[in-house]
Amino acid sequence: MARRKPPESIDNHERWLVSYADFITLLFAFFVVMYSTSAVNVGDFRVLSDSIVQAFGLPGVSYDPSRPDGDGTLSSRLGIPMARDIDEPSGIPLKSAGNTDELTAAAGDVSSGEEIAGVEMALQSSVGDLIAPDRFAVTGNDKWLEIKIPARMLFPSGSRSLLASSIPMLQRLADTLIGLPNEVVVQGHTDDQPIRNGQFPSNWELSTSRAAAVARVFEEEGVDPSRLSAVGFGPNRPIADNASEEGQAENRRVVVLVRSSLLTQVVGDG
Repeated sequence: MARRKPPESIDNHERWLVSYADFITLLFAFFVVMYSTSAVNVGDFRVLSDSIVQAFGLPGVSYDPSRPDGDGTLSSRLGIPMARDIDEPSGIPLKSAGNTDELTAAAGDVSSGEEIAGVEMALQSSVGDLIAPDRFAVTGNDKWLEIKIPARMLFPSGSRSLLASSIPMLQRLADTLIGLPNEVVVQGHTDDQPIRNGQFPSNWELSTSRAAAVARVFEEEGVDPSRLSAVGFGPNRPIADNASEEGQAENRRVVVLVRSSLLTQVVGDG
């Protein structure tokens, strides 16, 4: 009898699909794990944020990045106003009386709003005749108070040298700041026109030098230098449209920011 031939083996040319399918499955599982580990539980984050705020007693400040009033940055934690806050009207009406002794005694009060109201009373008493829309403008909230001074009242155009007529005004303002426990931040601002002299390479240097010049007057008049700081923002925080000369004049300003001492103590103790 003739021997039966063994069946011929047939090669499967589509076996690579099995390996490919395994690879795709593993890749999908990898990305699922990566996504699950990177997703933030906003609810748990908010609970943690509120617990921290309650523990340190910071009213109105949030560490929750999903809330517009607290983005977790240093500015939001310290209560420093952002550019969007500058145009907001003051929530504290100007009062007609007050002195630094009363203000110092009230510094231990639990309410920072009352403390800032006392600061405003002292300012009204000392420089109330200068408060006007085209001169000193006072705005703020329960965490800070700012005095906006047009640059034309303080400096010649493109210069950091104070006008002689501005010194008495700053001295009167310094007399009020001397008796306060608050931190004072002097901010310099310019318009968006490039500086055109050899003294300053840009508006950054001009705005910073102007802020420092005002802070130096405060120090010379007796304000504790440990409570003073000077910062320049150049043209980067406008409060008016630079397209017009009126808007440019509005943006050229020096802002004296008086922060609540209660908030400063909370941050310092932390």
